[in-house]
Amino acid sequence: MKVVALISGGKDSCYNMMQCVAAGHRIVALANLRPKGNTDELDSYMFQTVGHQAIDLYAEAMDLPLYRRTIEGSSLDTGREYNQRDGDEVEDLYHLLKLVKEKEGVEAVSVGAILSDYQRVRVENVCTRLRLQPLAYLWRRDQEALLGEMISCDLHALIIKVAAFGLDPEKHLGRSLGEMESYLKQLSQKYGVHICGEGGEYETFTLDCPLFKKKIVIDSMETVIHSADAFAPVGYLRFSKMHLEEKMNSSPLPLDSCPCLRSIDKLTEEQVYADEPGTQGEATSHPDLMCHRDCVTEEILTTCSARTALGYQWLCGISGPQCDQPDIQNQTRQAFASLQAEVQKMGLELKHIVLVHLYVQSMESFSAVNSVYQSYFGSNPPARVCVEVPLPRGLLLQMDCLLHDWIETAPDDTPQHKQAMHVQSLSHWAPANIGPYSQAIQVDEAVFCAGQIALVPCTMELAEGGALRQASLSFAHAERVLAATRGGLALGHALQAHCYVTRRRHVPLVRRAWRRKLEEEEEAELRAREESYGQEEAQCGPLVVVVVPRLPRGAAVELHVIASHDDPRQRSSFRATTEVPSGAIECQVLQSSTRQCATLSLSLTLRPPGPGTAQEEGLLQALRDAFWDALRKVGHTLSPLCARTFYKHDSALARQLAAGLTECLKDTPDQRGPAVALVPVLDLLTPGSCTCPAGSVCEGETDPHRSQAHLCVCDWDTSMI
Repeated sequence: MKVVALISGGKDSCYNMMQCVAAGHRIVALANLRPKGNTDELDSYMFQTVGHQAIDLYAEAMDLPLYRRTIEGSSLDTGREYNQRDGDEVEDLYHLLKLVKEKEGVEAVSVGAILSDYQRVRVENVCTRLRLQPLAYLWRRDQEALLGEMISCDLHALIIKVAAFGLDPEKHLGRSLGEMESYLKQLSQKYGVHICGEGGEYETFTLDCPLFKKKIVIDSMETVIHSADAFAPVGYLRFSKMHLEEKMNSSPLPLDSCPCLRSIDKLTEEQVYADEPGTQGEATSHPDLMCHRDCVTEEILTTCSARTALGYQWLCGISGPQCDQPDIQNQTRQAFASLQAEVQKMGLELKHIVLVHLYVQSMESFSAVNSVYQSYFGSNPPARVCVEVPLPRGLLLQMDCLLHDWIETAPDDTPQHKQAMHVQSLSHWAPANIGPYSQAIQVDEAVFCAGQIALVPCTMELAEGGALRQASLSFAHAERVLAATRGGLALGHALQAHCYVTRRRHVPLVRRAWRRKLEEEEEAELRAREESYGQEEAQCGPLVVVVVPRLPRGAAVELHVIASHDDPRQRSSFRATTEVPSGAIECQVLQSSTRQCATLSLSLTLRPPGPGTAQEEGLLQALRDAFWDALRKVGHTLSPLCARTFYKHDSALARQLAAGLTECLKDTPDQRGPAVALVPVLDLLTPGSCTCPAGSVCEGETDPHRSQAHLCVCDWDTSMI
């Protein structure tokens, strides 16, 4: 892509340009915002202006056109989200990039954001309005490793501003990154200073890098003390004279490999097991792919749960009308019309939706659905899980939505309850969204993650390799999203995890990868705490693995998790097995240590001979009793929200039992029944092994001749006990 690089003169914007070139993009122009008049430093939340006198030399050093604009606005909208506002300094950025796009025909913007959501959100806002792709390859990189890379890649930069404890203007201004590296590491270990200066501890100016055809030489400069604070004095350098010098040798860009691919390779290089023979590069289309096209017509019921004390409410079974010749875009619009009507009855709006489960009859309609879907949500849409399932004939999509009655500003001006992680930039961190959804939505202690597939973040192409490699990468993506949403979160904090695969034989690989990932997290945490292995074991939520026909981008694995910011070692749980005619009900309940969140999983497996109608009614009663008994065992007195019911679509008994749950769970002990989400899938479990309990192991393939009916009920609740 043709790229304009936002430059401040600092190391980050310069190194991100190097990453853009290494990724195959072409820098065609530079852009910079400068302060008015002779001001050295502007009180800006967005832009570095110290050293702006030397920016003009950048253009000549790189032999590129430079577009500059004076900052007229100020930091007016300083919230977590940005809304277009006249007089804000972000609008100066908009007009600058608009001009560059008109003049140079650029398609993307290079931005050196590392940790600041504030800057990233605003640049992405501007890029969305101008239809430009933001490129932020430094986003969420490990700062110590990143600084080392910059230095080793022949990027020569000086410290030109200091503003942190341990940094002295008289000692440290004018010193190079190479000279300061070890000292910055010491400050980080002692005082928590950000090694790359992401907390505003210091700023830099780049004098040379492999992209420069000439190097910048500072002839004279002076130190300006901005604040003579005894503990953290603030000072900066003012350049008074500088010039360019020809470089003796133009060295090639010293970037050996993509950080994305290095981390992906590291995920599997030490694993002692491998993908099944023949799965490398295997197409993910399923032999049963077309079997659901002739499914019997079934009535889809819209169900709504009661609202909990913490403001949560599920709305399930939203769809357009079933018909013989449906149109996907029209049916999507009708589904949203139905959704809006139901949400209004609840006294809420679409902006209160935090999570959507979107099921489509064909993944080929993914783009068409998105074109309609995106028009109903603003800048931070809900997290979303999208998979193809064998929906009934004539039904092209179905939606289940979790809503939360959050407030934008509390009466006491405390921060809002809801926060979105909606990253649109290409980076080496995790995939940008490939649709109108956020990577995660956080509401108080709960984090709802979007489904993650094995995309290489910097290219957004599906990673090469089989199911094991894809599982490892999608799990790593989910882990990074959790950590970015709320510090310290990892997969071990999951209360519930749904993993969708497109092959029965991939189930054991996925479960092994999951188990290995949790073990690695546990070992890392113990090392960090310097504790022995005798400590109480963390309790992660159940992993439910189901087989579906297809996933977005032809992926083999997709992971969705709901996590809680609590202490997994202090969670309470309950497991039980109830024998029923010709089978058993496996049950697990897990409750967060704060008692605000809980998850429940039931798995019913039946084998021939199948029961009659009377036995079917008995099974429904057994499921109902197990459902509520499990909650009472851990003292959970409030009703759950959603009974997500996965069932084998080709089993008449499973369909009957799934449909019967809606009526069965309506009359609950406290008269507040859950919403019931019915999800037909190709397959669920293996013989004698339940995917619901976290500790179970799935080793073989499901034998369709041994399992006549299979049904899994998963529920998530968040309520104050």
